Amino acid sequence: MENPPDLAPFPFHSQQLAYLREVERAGTFTEAARRLHVSQPALSQALAELERRVGLPLFEPRGRLRELTEAGREAARFASEVLGRASEFRAWTEAYEQGGAGTLTVGMIDAASLYALPGAVRRFREVYPDVNLRLVVDTSTALVERLRRYELDLAFVVAPVPDGLVAVEVGREPLHIYAPAGTAEDAAGARWVLYSEGSHTRHQIDEGLARLGIDPNVTLESHNPEVLRQMVALGLGWSVLPPAVAREDDRLVRREAVAERVLLGVRRASTVEDPRAAAFLAVATTA
Repeated sequence: MENPPDLAPFPFHSQQLAYLREVERAGTFTEAARRLHVSQPALSQALAELERRVGLPLFEPRGRLRELTEAGREAARFASEVLGRASEFRAWTEAYEQGGAGTLTVGMIDAASLYALPGAVRRFREVYPDVNLRLVVDTSTALVERLRRYELDLAFVVAPVPDGLVAVEVGREPLHIYAPAGTAEDAAGARWVLYSEGSHTRHQIDEGLARLGIDPNVTLESHNPEVLRQMVALGLGWSVLPPAVAREDDRLVRREAVAERVLLGVRRASTVEDPRAAAFLAVATTA
């Protein structure tokens, strides 16, 4: 008697999926084998068996190397999701049975890690000392992508966020123009140092400056607001920063606000809620 389609056995093992995912991340078999602490022949044999079972060409030769085909890249994406969901289920059962244990991986933008949420991190560690808390700092766009790839359990990013994610507001902050102290330039003729183009914060800044009739001459971009603050302090340009970054520094002169950005805690909408992520979010929203 044949198995019903939805109960058919998988033609592969989770270890093979993990190997495929690591090859996609590492770029080469050699580096993937090193990261996985297995021999390269063992890795190659496992992936050859996976390719045979799937029935699609997952790799193609490029010189002395083997690279993922289009089907291979799609299979690696599915492997990442399958392994992520399996890990998520395992973490959920552990948390259900043991309470505050296991690992929680939280992504944060610079602002969250520098000044918005350090208190939340400290309190979470105090209340849940047995949870292995891992922090990742990156841009909002990169963090959302890593959240979707099941590399993060929770992320703190700048609004807006794409559909398919559950978002909770955890804070708001104004963005002000800052000029070097003693500058004789006006905003129109000044050099500007701003957040990197393409970031959510930069988009809000550009819109705010445009409303003021300012078309900035941008000479430096950085995702790190501390770098921007230092450039203004050294007299190398004007910028738009949160007051918490500019701080009370006589070398910076605060001007008008151009925007207000919203900091969100986000998770995957389809995810069974991880009690550790929920606990961290609760701490963050009551900070």
